[in-house]
Amino acid sequence: MSSYEADPAGSSRHLRLTDGFEYYLSASLADYERVLKNGMVALDTNAILNLYRYTDKARKDLFGVLRSLGDRLWIPHQVAVEFWRNRESAASDLDFFGDTVVEELQEFHNQIERSLRTWANRVALGQDHLHRILEDLGPAFDGVSVKVQEFAGERSEGRSRNTYEDPVLLELQEILENKVGAPMEPDEYERAIAEGLRRVDERIPPGYKDKKKGDADSAGDYLVWAQTIKEARLRGCEVLIITGDVKEDWWRRESGEVRGPRLELSKEFHSSAGSRLYMLRPPRFLELAREALDVSVANETINDASRVELNAYAIRERMDTASGILASLRSDLLAYIQNEPRLPLVDDSIDSLGNFPVMVAMFYKEVLVYLNFAHPAARMLRRWKSKVSGRKNLRLEEITFAVAPLSEDQLNDRLLLEGMIDGDRPAWNYNGFGNHDPGRSRVHAPLRDDHFDMLHPIDLSFEVPRLTEVETVGQLVDVLREDLPYRVYVVHRSIANFTGQPIDKSSLDGTVESALRALAASLSAQWQITAMPGLITIEPVISDVRGAQQVWRGSL
Repeated sequence: MSSYEADPAGSSRHLRLTDGFEYYLSASLADYERVLKNGMVALDTNAILNLYRYTDKARKDLFGVLRSLGDRLWIPHQVAVEFWRNRESAASDLDFFGDTVVEELQEFHNQIERSLRTWANRVALGQDHLHRILEDLGPAFDGVSVKVQEFAGERSEGRSRNTYEDPVLLELQEILENKVGAPMEPDEYERAIAEGLRRVDERIPPGYKDKKKGDADSAGDYLVWAQTIKEARLRGCEVLIITGDVKEDWWRRESGEVRGPRLELSKEFHSSAGSRLYMLRPPRFLELAREALDVSVANETINDASRVELNAYAIRERMDTASGILASLRSDLLAYIQNEPRLPLVDDSIDSLGNFPVMVAMFYKEVLVYLNFAHPAARMLRRWKSKVSGRKNLRLEEITFAVAPLSEDQLNDRLLLEGMIDGDRPAWNYNGFGNHDPGRSRVHAPLRDDHFDMLHPIDLSFEVPRLTEVETVGQLVDVLREDLPYRVYVVHRSIANFTGQPIDKSSLDGTVESALRALAASLSAQWQITAMPGLITIEPVISDVRGAQQVWRGSL
């Protein structure tokens, strides 16, 4: 007799309509209230990672709901494994798009400034007039960039890569204290991996939709499943799984609508754990928890959870479509690019590429150190060349690159390209080399020890041939901004008062350091020049800057 409640006497030959078909029954509000108050609530990996994608208000509300669950909250050990594996990627989602906008703004700024300088030379416009024009241009672009970064910062509060200053992580650690399942014993783990892979091959839920991830990763969903069943059996209670996963190997769908867990999963769960399984996606979970647990959850929180879920669904759909070819594409790409001629990172090589889209591999001392796509190719390579020029512990002559051409269709599929790069990221893909220069509000931010700018700080002994031509503060600032391969931040409006101030050229020896020293000597006492590991700032603010290579202060 297949039923949740077997006939103890075994005497009846008649069944109820629902006997053996309990798994088709829709969960009622009373069912959800019961499991929320008395059962175990297990979080899937995506439900936790999406905390980094919520607004501050939504995140606060969800934390409140999780706290209200007390000891009924639990996560499988495999979820913890996947959380730590993917935490930084989830925390940097908004950074990618914000960085792109700021980078494009800076490119437009530089282009306009170059055009203005060319025009000024043709019409013999005086330097003081040119500076008055530029002093309005710089703050305008910087202001927009700061606004973009501030918005990204507001939306990304708690998304720090540093674990000791990540509020999301710190809150999760407190909430999940003693609520994480123990790892499987080695023999049990190996058996579970084997069973997970068997299920993938035979399309038995859950997890068979992850077949393209690779051997161990393909069994990840089954590990979550097996660990959840084991904990439910120990607790002897019903279980509610909160997941943003919408794949068919977890959910039963009728006419395109989600009706609950797949029948096979419900049956297996009852058979193995002796209790009923429920599943909810985060928006509905928040909605039901608000009533059942009497906790504060704003309507905008539920809307935001839906927004995040829809965005994640769209991304997963595209990645699922592309994932089948990512591994072979990555292998083919690396093989192709490794066999392509290595070109020196010089202007002639760069100019030969034109504006075609390409995948670029950079090599330092014959070792692959950076892999990324570039469009237009020449512009991006010039930026990367500038990034490695004038640096300590790095010789431009020892850097080469190779390219693989991309079609426009490939270039437009950013997710595909990101996926191709993600599997074999070389050292410089992780250490900040490809990042744009920070906005004005972050120019003095400390860097981690393995950051590109810390490993290869700007070289203040870098020689600038045009220093022999400068006579005034304005001319010196222009030369530094135009000729140095690294960024020089200047407060245009304030320094305009000094543009005609003569420079004492006696101390100039052609190096950046001598130029900055001479510039400081021509500025008033409230000015400070700071050489950070990756850039230089010139501003009318005196401060102690942690991590600065060198500081000069005005002496007039």
